[in-house]
Amino acid sequence: MATFTRKDVWKVNQNRPWDPLTEAYAKAVTVMQARPATDPTSWSFQAAIHASYGQAPRGAQWNQCQHQSWYFLPWHRMYLYFFERIVRAAVRTAGGPNDFALPYWNYSEPFPSNTLPQPFRQARLTDGKPNPLFLRPPRRTQSVVNGFQLPSEITSDASALAQRRFSGPPGPGFGGGKRSPAHFGGSVGALEQTPHNDIHVQIGGTFSGQCQGGYMIDPSCAALDPIFWLHHANIDRLWNRWVAQGRQNPTDAAWLTQRFTFYDEDGNPITIACADVVNTATQLEYDYDDATQQQILETMDTSEPRGERPPELVAASAREVDLKGQPVSVPLTTTAGAVAGLSSDAVAAGAPEGIYLNVEDIEAAENPGVVYGVYLESAAHTRRHVGNVSLFGVEAMNDPDRVHDGVPGFRHTFDITGAVASLSDAGEWDPATITVVFEPLKTAPPPGQEPLADLASAELQESSGKPVRIGRVSMFVAR
Repeated sequence: MATFTRKDVWKVNQNRPWDPLTEAYAKAVTVMQARPATDPTSWSFQAAIHASYGQAPRGAQWNQCQHQSWYFLPWHRMYLYFFERIVRAAVRTAGGPNDFALPYWNYSEPFPSNTLPQPFRQARLTDGKPNPLFLRPPRRTQSVVNGFQLPSEITSDASALAQRRFSGPPGPGFGGGKRSPAHFGGSVGALEQTPHNDIHVQIGGTFSGQCQGGYMIDPSCAALDPIFWLHHANIDRLWNRWVAQGRQNPTDAAWLTQRFTFYDEDGNPITIACADVVNTATQLEYDYDDATQQQILETMDTSEPRGERPPELVAASAREVDLKGQPVSVPLTTTAGAVAGLSSDAVAAGAPEGIYLNVEDIEAAENPGVVYGVYLESAAHTRRHVGNVSLFGVEAMNDPDRVHDGVPGFRHTFDITGAVASLSDAGEWDPATITVVFEPLKTAPPPGQEPLADLASAELQESSGKPVRIGRVSMFVAR
């Protein structure tokens, strides 16, 4: 049974700069940062397990992070678990609590939870020493450091939790597409895209190779930021919540038996399989202070999709699209014969088993540090948010020395069935006139600080010189 409980950092802090839990974490980070880079329990070594620009010591398990596949969630759970053991040992050495567990940051809650936790905005600890949890720009975005609120489109976990399958088809699935282990290059799961990738980009500051810019925006630097671990604790918590809805993890032998290697608190390599981490309470001895699981189980649809026939292309854009930090509207041309099948009557009758929007061949020279909201817009200009485009890891897709599927570039798939039904119910759905809008999402100042709002706008203006190209926007239906 669970021995350690991970707690919501904002509830622990209760709007105070410090509390014993986060101060114990800060002191442990200081201890780990003082260790040599060759020590598997050091801060830099642990970060390099995720990814690093540096040369790995002989035999070291560096550059192992799993993204854009169904291994994203189990690999990061293992990573977080062993890191937590290392931190707990450092906490105990410093005289802290024996039952230390990493807090998590639940940014989906309203203000102030949707702002960077206060211990990560304090330059000094209570004893006056430098705070290792605090990073100045360009390591983090200035507005985030200033306590600006993250956009709800970025922080929301609703779309991910609504997914009925761990891996598609149809649609993106909750946990990512089936593929062999790799850094990037497969199919992004709904949870990995939002909120995971979007939070990385929104917090991460300005991209610059070799960790000279923002940490969280760059997979090779992300785990150097202490907030990385609270972010991933929240992602791990959401996996638990998804299962609590009655959903099912993969039962494929390829997933269950896949093994990865990490290091324990004594620096010893430990290899475990995905099957060893599916139940955090019984297998890993930790849980979360989250009391909402039963409520979700009672309200979420747990029925299975009806079929697995290949989705049919019904609409697509006519040309490439460039995003440069400004809103862009993209009309889709509906294929002949598809209009009747997408009529309001057909949608109301549930004729399409699912409707999906693909944003294909997304390319950029480097991450611009912008998250673009994706909206389905009616002829009356009523919008429904269907997902986000962010480019966490796009540099890996441009690297010919890294393994990835297909040509360079990302693809995002969004389940827009609910958005289409909502517009249809409002009498504003016309399948002959389909428009997709991309709009940059920006942080908002805290209540009462409206004069600072121009800071987020200035950050978007700075990013406009780093364009993103989209090859095609298309719509598919599964019947």
